[in-house]
Formats: sequence, structure tokens, C-alpha cells
Amino acid sequence: MFVTRNYKLKNVSIYTIIGTIAGAIIGFLLHYIDNIDIAGPTLRGLFIGLLIGTTIGLCEEFLFLGRFRNKRYLFLLFFRTIVYSLFFAFYELLINSFSNFLNNDYTFSQSIHSAIVRENFPRDLSIITFFSLSIIAVLQVRRLHRPGDLIKYITGKYHRPEEADKIFLFLDLKSSTAAAERLGNVKYSSFLIDYFHDMTDSILMSKAEIYQYIGDEIILSWSFEKGIKDSRCINCFFDIKNEIGMSRERYMENYGFHPEFKAALHAGKVSVTWIGSIKKEIVYHGDVLNTTARIQDECNKRNQYFLISEYMLQSVELPVYLKSEFVGELQLKGKQKKVKIFGLKTIAET
Repeated sequence: MFVTRNYKLKNVSIYTIIGTIAGAIIGFLLHYIDNIDIAGPTLRGLFIGLLIGTTIGLCEEFLFLGRFRNKRYLFLLFFRTIVYSLFFAFYELLINSFSNFLNNDYTFSQSIHSAIVRENFPRDLSIITFFSLSIIAVLQVRRLHRPGDLIKYITGKYHRPEEADKIFLFLDLKSSTAAAERLGNVKYSSFLIDYFHDMTDSILMSKAEIYQYIGDEIILSWSFEKGIKDSRCINCFFDIKNEIGMSRERYMENYGFHPEFKAALHAGKVSVTWIGSIKKEIVYHGDVLNTTARIQDECNKRNQYFLISEYMLQSVELPVYLKSEFVGELQLKGKQKKVKIFGLKTIAET
């Protein structure tokens, strides 16, 4: 939880920086419109932007991302706009009142009254409401895609196939068929919503990309260098395992069972490209994906919950709380060389 909080606070700081810069720019532009000294509106814009950016960051990371995740798009769009506009109105009145109090011979109540009746206040509120609505709409639509996909599409990256060195983690739910039959389609879907949501913090902390959801399976990927740094690709699995484990009672109460899963980790060269005309998405092609899927299939046969290829094991530093165990070799169709696979378990389990 401490690491998760630090990760979210880091994101809040990004919102703060963006808000401060945007506020200063808007204030700088308004000094031309109002034909007044540049220092006043620029400084006010900077402070208001800092407060607004921090507020948006805190709300997005600690409120909207989790508690409001099942609300409709239009509800969240207008609710966020109203909330942030109210915060802006409060911050603008606060900063302007304080400025009036310091720079004019006003009492505190006169300073507040002057800030409220200022003729440009409705205009400034309209501007920030428009920008809030636009930015929130973009943020909401952005969640329909993987982070960075929109920028890649606009800049033309991967419009032609390119080769990349990637790490893949396949994570699949155990006994999913029996659970689906017992719960029924609708309740099983609700279970999957909670199940994948509970992985969110661990995935974000590991800087993984969600490649695909396939039924009750999730495929995560990293660029090779990013994935092996601090053993992120391995820690991600055990962080997810711990997070799901801490919610055991909630799953038992709501769904009558506690989810368990199996996983496989492998890496190698793949081609990356956009595909599709009606629905576009970035896809990976190559033997690495097939090999990872085959390694995962061995989990049940070899009574293991996490299998890793020899190549991956040699490429990443194994965390001190884990121990690897050679479990066998895998003969892939069309391949002469067998793939050695290893099971990973915590030292406490061995």
C-alpha cells in the first residue's frame, strides 16, 4: 500500500506541474486581453493552476479511478466538470481576495466582495469550465485505449511493422469454467470486473502495458529494458497475487470462491504494427507469444502456478524472496531446440 500511495502521489505531482504551467500561460494571455500589468494575472494564474492541478491529481488518483469506475461516461464527464469548476471558482476567489487585501486598502470582507463582483470573474470561470470539459473528455476517452496508443497513432508509429524486444506475462484464472457455470454470465462478469480492477495498482507500479484481455486471461507486456529493471516483470505477478490474496474474504462473501491463477513469463523479438480497418489496435506477432502460451499450459501439468523460460530467468535478477526450480523441457512444434522452464515460488513456500 505504501508503494502504491507513492506511485499515485508521483502522478499527482505531474498533474500539479501541468496545472501550474497551464495556469501561468492562461494568466499571461489574459494580461493582453485585459490590458493590465503582466505580473498580476500571470502570478494569479500560476497559483490557481498549482491548486487546480493538485486538486485534479488527488481526485483522479484517489477518488475517480477507483470509487467511480462503474459510473457512466456522461455522468463522470459532467460531475467532474462541476466539481473542478467549483474548486476553480473557490481558488480564484481565494487568490483574488488575498491579492486585494494585500494590494488595496480593503478590509477582508471588502476584499472578498470585490473578488466576487469583479467583472472578469464570470469570463474566467467560463474559460476554465470549457478547458475542464475538454480535458476531462479526452482523459475519459483515453481510458478506452492503452496509454500512449493515441499518440502512437497520431505520430504514425507502428503504421508499418517494426521489430521490438518485448517481455510477456500471461496470467490466466484457474477453474474459470466451473466458476462461470456456478455464478452465471452476469455475476461472473461482475466478478471479472472486480478481479481485473484489483490488479490495477500492481500493473501500474510495474509500468506494464495491458496488451489484451482474453476472457478471464490478461496479457501484460514490457519493453525488455523496462521489464527487467528492478525485476518488474516478476514482482508484478507476486504483487497481484498478494493484492488478490488480501481481498480473499470479499471474494468469498460476494462470489463464494477465491480466485487463483497461473502465469507464464517469456521474452524475445516480435513485430509490432497497427492492424484492422474498422477497429484499429496495436498487435504483436511472433513465436514468443505462442511459446509463452505453451509454457502457461504446462502449469497445471507440472503443478506450478508461475513458470518462466530459461532465457527470461537468465536475463532478469531474481528477487531475494524467490527461488527458482527446474521443472523440465518443452518441445515446441516445428522447433528442434527444447525450451527449458523453471517454476518460481517464494522462499517461504519451499
